[in-house]
Amino acid sequence: MTLSEKMKLTDIIDMNTLYSIQEKMGKLIDIPQITTDTEGIPVGKISNFIPFCRLIRSSPKGSQQCILCDQQAGRLAMEEKQRRIYTCHAGLIDCAAPIIVNDFHVGSVLGGQVLFKGEKNRDSIDIERISRQFDISLDVLKVAVEFIPVVSREQLQDSVECYSLLANYIDQIGVNRLAKEQLLMDAQAKILLEQKARQMKLKTIQAQMHPHFLFNTLNSIARMALLENASQTEELIYSLSDLLRYNLKNEDNFPRIRDDISNINKYLFIQSQSYSDRVSYEIDIDESIMDYRIPSMILQPIVENSMIHGLETKSEGGKIEIVGRLISKHELEIKITDNGKGIKAEVLNLIRQMGINSNKQLGIGLINTYDRLRHHFGDRCGLTIESSPNVGTCVSIRIPCVQEYS
Repeated sequence: MTLSEKMKLTDIIDMNTLYSIQEKMGKLIDIPQITTDTEGIPVGKISNFIPFCRLIRSSPKGSQQCILCDQQAGRLAMEEKQRRIYTCHAGLIDCAAPIIVNDFHVGSVLGGQVLFKGEKNRDSIDIERISRQFDISLDVLKVAVEFIPVVSREQLQDSVECYSLLANYIDQIGVNRLAKEQLLMDAQAKILLEQKARQMKLKTIQAQMHPHFLFNTLNSIARMALLENASQTEELIYSLSDLLRYNLKNEDNFPRIRDDISNINKYLFIQSQSYSDRVSYEIDIDESIMDYRIPSMILQPIVENSMIHGLETKSEGGKIEIVGRLISKHELEIKITDNGKGIKAEVLNLIRQMGINSNKQLGIGLINTYDRLRHHFGDRCGLTIESSPNVGTCVSIRIPCVQEYS
């Protein structure tokens, strides 16, 4: 939605200023006027209304009908893009000048509440109908109708010119305000872009520094663990260092399955230590596929899903198995199986449809893996999921045998 679409009449002009202009104009031309929003609802105070119209608006039903009438008049004037003279629901002659800011209708200046000399007289007003329709005393209406002004068409035309001047004045204020707000927004957007550019530059520098600092720190901690005879801690730290180094190095590469499995082994070693004796793992990859290549970060997200979502809540006996085999001369398959809590049938059905209708709230690692496999291999790859609640999950990846990738 643009600024013009969001702008309201009360955003354009100060209500005290508007009321002051209306009062002065009302005294100058001696014909009542009102400024309304696009719904016909008066904005600010009602200026110089004749007793007859005040009486009708004092009735809830009458006020509602007046607002509806003003709304329709303003919209018709907007459609015609010019001021118009019309007969209101009570039988009086009114006029409407639309307030248009950048082709958007924000309100109207309306006035009149008169009859034309030689065309209508006060007796033409159906006060009996008005009395019944709006629950207003007929005797009071008879008195009020005598104060309805009777003017020439020329006099009302002159008044309409004044209303148009007021509408155009508000138009121009709105255009100027929009221009200032747009300039302010553009300036703020420019500042925000400059801030983001500086942040990205800083992050780039940090990204160059952090890996070296991190690896040096980890190696220092590992040496301290060695001096303290904490061999298990030392091994964990070196495994973590190798894991991080591998992931940074192979982010966009096609490593050998041998190297990727070695990295997975380090990850599982670290996790098994964290889970103590609650979780174990077994890796059985046929030597015949070890030197084939696989896209980086394909297996690890699936193993992480098994560990975090499948086994995290198991109190004992959790296990992950990774098995890899040739299934044909040109294809290989790797299966990651866990005996965790499994996946509910309705959730599993949604995940299985991820190639058609990805749901980013379900199986983020699986969806990313599937998308990357499809990107590299198209229809030559496959990813299947079998799972039963409280039994476990098996994810199978089928890919072509790739010896070199460029």
